[in-house]
Amino acid sequence: MKLSLRSLLYDLVFFESCPICKKKSYWKYSPFCEDCWNSIEVFNLHQITTGNFHRDFWKFVDSLTCFGAYEGVLKDAIHCFKYGGIKRIGKELGRLLSSVKPPEIDILIPVPLHINKLRQREFNQSAILAKECSKAWKISLSLKILYKIKHTLDQASLEAKDRFNNVKDAYIVKESINGLKIGLIDDVTTTGATLMECAKVLKKAGAKEIHAITLARA
Repeated sequence: MKLSLRSLLYDLVFFESCPICKKKSYWKYSPFCEDCWNSIEVFNLHQITTGNFHRDFWKFVDSLTCFGAYEGVLKDAIHCFKYGGIKRIGKELGRLLSSVKPPEIDILIPVPLHINKLRQREFNQSAILAKECSKAWKISLSLKILYKIKHTLDQASLEAKDRFNNVKDAYIVKESINGLKIGLIDDVTTTGATLMECAKVLKKAGAKEIHAITLARA
């Protein structure tokens, strides 16, 4: 197979091995190889309106659209992106999410990070995913509507029963959204606590519908 110049330069500089199968990684999906990346499984049914989340979840969220399950290569890739600081893989993860047909929405809003967490991580993973979806779906994106004002513990470090109190009153809306159908973008949904809290404040601020859209669902 003929290598592109970018691929050749990558191989010369990095010499990375895929963490899954130990074969040579592919620059586009680094640190994963192309075979493992292409093995990521996709949900047959992307959009749901019922499911076992918090009892108030569906009171504020009109639908939940997810690309795939939070397991295997997809889970590993999200961890590399979100916790390993491998920002470049976010673009490819965003392309996976944007391959899903979106619900009928007017605007995309990523789940925001608190300023302290943003300074620590140096990027908002949900915003990177949302930017790729915005380009693919041709739907406008705003980073100036929803803000996180409460510095919380990482949701992944908490038991399910504690996650709702952790994000309670953590978000505010700063611009008019009356009558809008909003696509709320995040990387992963597990208990639905973060999405529900964001949807709650958006609905109270006048949003007509909130359609949560995430890369993975646990």
